[in-house]
Formats: sequence, C-alpha cells, structure tokens
Amino acid sequence: MSKGIFPLKGAVQHYAWGGDTFIPSLLGIDNASSTPFAEYWLGVHHRGAAQIKQQDKWINLDQLTSLPFLLKILDVNRMLSIQSHPSKAQAEIGFQQENEKGIPLDASHRVFKDDNHKPELMVALSDFWLLHGFRSLDQIKQVCHNIPAFQVLESHITDIPSFYSYLMNLDTDSCDAILNELSNYLQTLDVSDKNEPHHWAAKAFDQYGNDKGIFSIYFYNLVHLKKGEAIYQEAGIPHAYLQGQNVEIMANSDNVFRAGLTPKHIDIDLLLSHLDFTPIVPTVIQAQKHNSSLSVYKSPAKEFEVHHIALKAKQQLTLNSTSPECCFCMGGEVTITSEGQKMTCSKGTSFFVEAGVSYALSSVAECSLYRAIVP
Repeated sequence: MSKGIFPLKGAVQHYAWGGDTFIPSLLGIDNASSTPFAEYWLGVHHRGAAQIKQQDKWINLDQLTSLPFLLKILDVNRMLSIQSHPSKAQAEIGFQQENEKGIPLDASHRVFKDDNHKPELMVALSDFWLLHGFRSLDQIKQVCHNIPAFQVLESHITDIPSFYSYLMNLDTDSCDAILNELSNYLQTLDVSDKNEPHHWAAKAFDQYGNDKGIFSIYFYNLVHLKKGEAIYQEAGIPHAYLQGQNVEIMANSDNVFRAGLTPKHIDIDLLLSHLDFTPIVPTVIQAQKHNSSLSVYKSPAKEFEVHHIALKAKQQLTLNSTSPECCFCMGGEVTITSEGQKMTCSKGTSFFVEAGVSYALSSVAECSLYRAIVP
C-alpha cells in the first residue's frame, strides 16, 4: 500500500437538531424528505468511520490509519444540550469506575463511554451563537436583580459553585414557579435579538418547556461568532451550541456531562463535580496567516490543528504532510498532485493524505479548503 493521497467520504449524522438544507446542499444530496442533516464526520470514529477510495474500492479509513481527531461540519438548527467534558485524567478514572460497576457501554445512563478527553475547536462558517463558560459573579448578581423572576434567587448568590449547585438541585415546584414567571415575563418582551439571552430562553421554553437548562442561558456567556472566527472548548468549560454552521474538530471521545436542554441522561452530581466554575471572558480565536493562502487556528490541543486554505483561481500551493490529514473542500475546485498521483476535489468532497507526503494544490476555480492535521 503506497503512501499517498486518497479520495475520502464521510459519514452523515441525522440528529434531530440539524438543519435540512446546508449539509445536503454542500454534499450535493437531494433531501426532498427534509431529513435533518446535523453533522458530517471525517475520521475513524466507531459510530461513523469515513472511507477512502483505493484501487476503485471504498474501504473504512480505520483500516489504513488511526486518527486522534474527528473533523466535522455542523448545521445547528435547534439548540444543543448544555454540556461539558472531562479532562483526560477524569475520563480515565470515570471510565474505570463505570467498568468496575458493570455498566454496559451502551447503557443510557452511562456517562464515560471511553477513557479520553474531548477538547473541541470550532470555526464559524456563518454567524454562530453559543454559550461558553460562566459569567462573573457581579454579572450574575445583576441578571438576578434585573429579571423579576430571578429576584427570589438573589439571597442565594454567595459564590458561583454554590449558587449553580443550588439551581441545579432545585425541587420541581420551586423550579416551575421561577420558570413559569420567567416565561410569562418573556411574553411581554421583544425577544427577537439573538444577542440577548431572552431570545434563546424563549426558544428553549418552546423546545423543552420548564427545563433547568434555561437558567444557564442567563448565567453563561452568550457568544456571537462571525464567519471565520473560532473558539476552543477546554475540559470543564460548560457550553452549548445555539445556532449556525461550523467546522468542528475534537479529540476522539464520546464523554459528555449534560446540564439541561436535552432528553438524554443528566447526572447532576457528576456534572457539578467536574465543572470549571471559574468565570471567564470568552477568547475568540482569529486565524493566523501562515502565508497568503494558508491560515492556522491555534489551540492548546495536542491531537489536532485546523488550517483554512483559500486559493484564488489558477493559484498553487505546495504542502508537506507531517501527520495524517483530512481535507474538506468547502467551495470551488482544486487539483491535487503528488508523485504521479492526480485527483480533483470540488465543493463537498474530501481527500485523505498520509504522513510524509509532499503534494501540490492547484485551484481550477477559487476554492476554500479546511485541513485537519496533528500539530
């Protein structure tokens, strides 16, 4: 099996929160039935391994390589669950403990599906809204003071961990009383501004009813990313994607702690014991220009790095792979050549590059590519 470059095709995930036009349009798939297309995966994940074409046969990519990352295209049409992920050390301990308890890997109440952490970096392909980390204690106090339904909470605000724990452990009657008052209050307001928590709280009421996750919409940072901007989700940082399209890359793991806005299993005690309650000012990551055609999104993760390649018509770029690479063509058309190999990629298609390969990209028409590597 010679080292080289191979056509690559990913796996679609049809989660209910996905849109029905963006990914089908990108991949050139007819979707007359309006099936939700939530994610497109390029990697070796066991729930959706990508395939490469070799000698006119499609084989699973995991037959050729093991990748520490999973590259995705997401279309978030409805808000995702509020969640966080464990550190590597926490994952190893939790995975072993659940194994010792004999909890099946596919059990609905199992939290640790593997022993890995799940750092994530996303690059916005459109205007994108998400929740990311806790606001400051002063901001939380101000929110509770300004919203009539939350004023009953003011006496419980001493520090963020105890306040959030109090919210997450509210009994049903107390929770419903506050959320019913909030819902009635929202109906008196203009909630059309996506840069205000009220907008997302109103959507959450429509989607989930009186869900404790609605509190987090007000006490986490609401972030609005513009196209081309990125953000990194470290272990313990609570977050939730709200709306938009993005490129996401993550370490291979299924470990998620959920805090609401989901029908899936929620373990409040486990969540609270793993959360990072440190208030943060979200860091928006801008691409760093490597040259006129290639930009790099830096992150602390050792498993992955994302590059954006933008070529004008008839432009050429030579690259050398120091690790296995997955490349997705977001638009345009490009020819890839390497040691006698030649192939063309256009919008919605992908290619895989083995480590130790020198290759040239030649744009047939202006094109945009996202390249995932191990740094």
